[in-house]
This record gives sequence, structure tokens and C-alpha cells, in this order.
Amino acid sequence: MLGTIRAFWNDQRGVAMILVAIMLPVIVGFALLVIDLSRANSLHNDLQKGADAFALAAAAELDGRTDAIIRGNRAIDNLLANESRFSTSGTHTLARQPDLTVTFLSGIPANDSTALNAYGIDANGTNWATTDPKLATFVEVTVNPTGFATMFPASVLSGNSASNSMNIGSTAVAGNAGATVCSMVPTFICNPYPGQDLNQIASSGNLLRKSLKLVAGGNNWGPGNIGFLRPKDSHGYGETELATDIAIGQVPECVNTRLIYTQTGTLSNKVTAGFNTRFDLYGNGNGFPSKNDSRWPPAPNVRKGYKTTGSPSSCNSTLQADTTKFRGLTPDLAFSGQIGNGSWDYDGYVSVNKLAAGLAGFKDANGNAYTNANPPSRYDLYKYEIDHNLVGTASIGGETGTPGCAPTTGGIDRRLFQAAIVDCSSQAVVDQLRGQSGAVPAMGFASVFLTESVANGEVRAEIVDINGTLGRGTLANRVRDEVQLYR
Repeated sequence: MLGTIRAFWNDQRGVAMILVAIMLPVIVGFALLVIDLSRANSLHNDLQKGADAFALAAAAELDGRTDAIIRGNRAIDNLLANESRFSTSGTHTLARQPDLTVTFLSGIPANDSTALNAYGIDANGTNWATTDPKLATFVEVTVNPTGFATMFPASVLSGNSASNSMNIGSTAVAGNAGATVCSMVPTFICNPYPGQDLNQIASSGNLLRKSLKLVAGGNNWGPGNIGFLRPKDSHGYGETELATDIAIGQVPECVNTRLIYTQTGTLSNKVTAGFNTRFDLYGNGNGFPSKNDSRWPPAPNVRKGYKTTGSPSSCNSTLQADTTKFRGLTPDLAFSGQIGNGSWDYDGYVSVNKLAAGLAGFKDANGNAYTNANPPSRYDLYKYEIDHNLVGTASIGGETGTPGCAPTTGGIDRRLFQAAIVDCSSQAVVDQLRGQSGAVPAMGFASVFLTESVANGEVRAEIVDINGTLGRGTLANRVRDEVQLYR
């Protein structure tokens, strides 16, 4: 008997079962905890992605226009669909109601650690919420908390020992820092249609094809005035630097619509010469702008109504008064202030430059031939001549569009430049423009085509496009919308 007891005491078989029996609840519990954490993380990730996407979509519409908040809400309501899983609702598609709280903000706390509630009020009591579309630059999207049922006791995850469930939500704040253009001619123009949304006007066709007479504003700023930009910290940006940057087609830094930096100036001889490099017009010798400087080549089509004396490389060209023999792209036949009526002498241009045969296939979108009653945009005509090898066709007086003064030639868009658009009907804006150097918000950017060489203090041009969803899309690769997540 004693031996049997001793043998049992020394028998170690089955000891693992004891350890397993002790550890099994721990192992199973830990596995359930891992599964719960994974499910909770997946749910939060789904909700956070939804909040991020909704916030970015709305922020992209916050461009300061009068319908910015309306468009932001529409983007949230209609553009996106986001599903979440693992909540007590099962697979659920997030909807504006009842899942989201959306608040538009004029700003956000400088410190990211400062909490911001769903209604735009921070931990310091500052209310950042706004209903003004001109002030709304941020949007906060809160995905309202949704239920999450745990397999492991929820007190471990949530601290709530009374229930095996918890709530999970998410928040995102996105902002629109404005539209940005880099490498642009340092100019701005006053909105040709004060008090009206330029994007709507452009999309309706009431702006495109119309001729503009852009003159320097001085102290009197109004529709169609042109002014100049400067680098942010360069208050001493002088005429030489400005003329050089106009000739090259650049400003030394990127330009953002939230605030552009302006300076007074006129269309001086040097600034005018900078513009006119695009038309193969250069001074004699190596003075500014030198024809031998490849930074400012002429456009591939420079037909302008000039007569060249001697060889083209002599750069001896003069504007001709006889428009029956020499004719460039002419302005509109009638103007209201600085803005033309969209009708110009297309037939006369074709006749003088002997282009009737070459332009036989040049028709509008409906297949109709262009005439004075149905004139094309000058930019489209300019490009058509290049694309169909008509630049070398001589006019009655012998002028062609082929540049010959400068040894190099620029790209097809050399006569195209971007200009910021400013609301000069605002007294606050005008007060800034009247100073030596100011800072004003821009409404957007326009793509502007130089129709004629600059003379007599006047830039004659045609607006080709406006940035934004209502534009023609030609600025998509030049203008970048600065939309990003901030929280």
C-alpha cells in the first residue's frame, strides 16, 4: 500500500494537462481580446476613411465663392459612398443623416493637441464654426459613434464593466489652402464682370472669345485693369526684375489665391518690351531684351501686321497702318469699357493674309464655317495655323507668322499666360492696390492669350479659360488645388 502511494506520488504523467487547464482560459481569453481589438480597429479604420474622404470632398469646394458651402454639402451628399463593418449595425453605408456631423470652419487651433468638438468649438472655448462661404476654409466631419459588441468583456477595452459593448467614432478636418500656380507671368487683372461669378460667366460662353483692353490701374482700379505681382518678401521688386520675369513668364515663387502680393507699376517701355518678346520684337544690340537670350523666345506664330525691312534677323519691323495688306489678330468691333462684344473682323483677317484655302476645314463644334457672323476665338485660330502649317503663308503685303529675329522659337503656348483675377469692386482690395505693395485674395486664375503686341499702355488679350470645375479644363495641369487633411 505504501509502495502504491509512493509510486503515485512520483508519477509525472499528465502534468501537462494541469498546466493546460490553468492556461487554457488565459489563451482563449487573449485570443478573444486580439480578435476584438482587430475588429474594433477595422471598424475605426472604416469610419476614419469615411470621415477623411467626406472631409476632403467638401474641402475641395471651399474656394471662397458664394456657393462654396452649398457645393461642399452637395459633395458629401452625392459624391461618396462608404461602408463600415463590425458594428452592431452590421455592414452599414454611411449617410449624411444620421451618421455625420458636418461643420464648416474659418480656422483651426494652431496647436494640434487642442481638442475640437464636433461643432467647431475648441477646448479653450473658441468657436471656429462659420456659415460664411467666403470665410469657410476648413470642414470638420464627425462620424457619429456607432455601437461595437465585444466577445471579450468590454471593460478591458472601454472601462465599462456594465456592458459588453462600446461606441466607436471618428473625426477628420480638411482644409482648402487655395489654388496655386507656379511659373506664371507676374500679373493680375480686375474681374471684368464685377459682382458676378466669373466661373459662371465663363461656362456660359459670355467671356470666352471676347477681346479685352487691359490697362494699368494706377489709383483707379476697375473692370479690365491689369496690375503686377511681386514675391512675398520683395517689397523692392523693381522694374528690371518685373520686366525680366514678364519676358520669361515666371514669378520667383508660386502664387496662391488665398493671398497674392501686388505692387504698383505701369506698362513702361521695359515692361512692354518684356511682353513683346512673344511677338519676335526685340531691341537692337544686346540690351534688354536681347534676341540672343533663349529665356524669352518668340511664339511659333507671330503674325501681327508688321512689315520687316531687310533680313528677318535684322529685327527691323514696324507696325503698318495699311490693314488691307498687313493684318494681325484684330480687337472686337465694339467695346463696353475694357470688354469687347465678341465680334471681330475674321473675314478681313483671312482675306488679307490669303488664308481662305488653308482655313477651309476650320469649323466650329457643329461643323459650321467661321465667318464674321460666327467668329472663332483668336486663340483657336492661332493654334490652327500652327497645327496646319499655315504660319508661313504670306499676306498681301508679304508678312508671314514665322519668327525670324530671334534664333530660337518657343512652344505653342508662348503667347498664353496665367493671370490672377482680383475683385476690384471691393474697397478693401482697392485700398491695398493703391499702396506701394499690398496683399489681396484672388478669385482664381485666368488663362489669357495675347492677341496683339503691347503698345500705347494697353495689353490686348482674350481670356481662354478660368480655373475651376466650370472652366474648359485647360488649366488642370497648371493650377493645383491645395486640399489636404489637417486633423
